[in-house]
Amino acid sequence: MTITESITSLEGLSNITSVSGGLSIVNNAALTSLVGLTNLASVSGGFYIFSNAALTSLDGLSNLTSVGWDLWIETNSALTNLDGLANLTSVPGDLFIRQNPALTNLVGLTNLASVVGSLTIRNNDALTTLDGLSNLTSVGWNLIVESNSQLKSINGMNSLRSVGIDFILIDNNLLSLCG
Repeated sequence: MTITESITSLEGLSNITSVSGGLSIVNNAALTSLVGLTNLASVSGGFYIFSNAALTSLDGLSNLTSVGWDLWIETNSALTNLDGLANLTSVPGDLFIRQNPALTNLVGLTNLASVVGSLTIRNNDALTTLDGLSNLTSVGWNLIVESNSQLKSINGMNSLRSVGIDFILIDNNLLSLCG
């Protein structure tokens, strides 16, 4: 399922509970919320949310419990938080949180316990902490935290026990690993 036209609302999709393939919500300049997807519980393929300039939150995804592969949240210039993803406990592929300049926290991912692929948190200019990752215990491949200009702490990842390949912290100019 691909949503690619510039629409303002997803209200007509409230009966959808699952998508048997992937779901892409891309390049919708006037879309401000995902409220029409309130009953969506699962996406069997990848779930891609990017280049939605007016999207401020993911609140409409409060019933989402599983994705079948990757979850990409990228280049959503007005997105301030990831609230709405609270029921997601695992991502079987990669989780990319990139280039969301207004994103201040990751609190919506509080119940996320594992990412089987890589977790990349890159170029989120307003992100100050990783507090929303407090239950994350494992990343199967790479954990990359890069170029988040306001990131001051990674204390939110206190439960992290394993990273399968590389843990990369680079160009987070305000990050202090002491104290």
